Amino acid sequence: MTAVAELFHPDLNPTLRRLGERPKGAGRARPSEEDSQVRETVWATLAELDGLRGPGLLDTAELMGPGLYQSPFLDTVFAAELLAADGRFGAELDRIATGELTLAVAMREHGTDEPDQPAELTVAEGRVTGVRRFVAFAADVDHLLVVGGPEPVLALVPVRQPGVRTRRQDDLGRGDLYEVVLTGAQAQLLTSGGHYATALANARLRLAAHLAGIARGAVELSTAHLKDRQAFGAPLARQQVLAHRLAALAARTTAVLTFARTADRAAGAGADVRMPAAQALFLAADLAREAAAEAVHLHGARGLTEECDASVFHRRAAVAALTLGTPAGLRRLAATLLANAHTV
Repeated sequence: MTAVAELFHPDLNPTLRRLGERPKGAGRARPSEEDSQVRETVWATLAELDGLRGPGLLDTAELMGPGLYQSPFLDTVFAAELLAADGRFGAELDRIATGELTLAVAMREHGTDEPDQPAELTVAEGRVTGVRRFVAFAADVDHLLVVGGPEPVLALVPVRQPGVRTRRQDDLGRGDLYEVVLTGAQAQLLTSGGHYATALANARLRLAAHLAGIARGAVELSTAHLKDRQAFGAPLARQQVLAHRLAALAARTTAVLTFARTADRAAGAGADVRMPAAQALFLAADLAREAAAEAVHLHGARGLTEECDASVFHRRAAVAALTLGTPAGLRRLAATLLANAHTV
């Protein structure tokens, strides 16, 4: 994990935050060739450091947060867990571990859909038809893992085939979200649908750690800014009101990470972590949005401009926080599980 920490070093993070970012209205425009090469190099290095498998995935997700590194990491490890549960994809899992194979998980047709209740998917004779929106890196990954229906159905779909059409969507985070239209696309159905809820809970813990990392990055950015800015002959960082606000955010970040790591260890021991995963993600999402908003506020008028990294944190936190569930959906799930646990 020390080597992965060096990969996402504070000196490199300012560069990573801007990789692949495209202005609003860029449409189908690709990231610059230089940005694409750097992203691919970071991904290859991550694979070489064994960062795409093993017990350290949650810590890796957290380390990526301050750099806002845009990659299919979270989706790929989510999909890999489901492939492993199926038992027939050993070769694919080896390729994932070496960085040769990437995947995106496609669950939502509408913005109000919750991952716990994936949108319907039509499956007939090894072909799938449906629409999935908000799919990260859909045009760049090798396969989509499409989830559909209440069971749910899991379909592994190669991206590069006539039955798959992708269209990049402008999003607040200036990232790589796509609409995917499947029209009789060839697919291989998985038999691990019963493991979906468990895999989703583990993915939520990793996303919670990633959001906590975003919060940490926003706090560090704000701290550096306050140390540089002078007011009344002293750095702004010496003003207790500002220092206490950042200290409170830092303390909450530590608490959320501790909560997520405790649940992750419980998951490794075979415990049902659906409820703590939903709780951790809700807390982390709220924290990331608040820390990013605080960073914008403390940077003053400059924090509202796209040239300031504070605004990048603010935009990315807003998008990432909704990836695996809305606040209402997460609260509803946690409440349902809590009620079921106390039903006699």
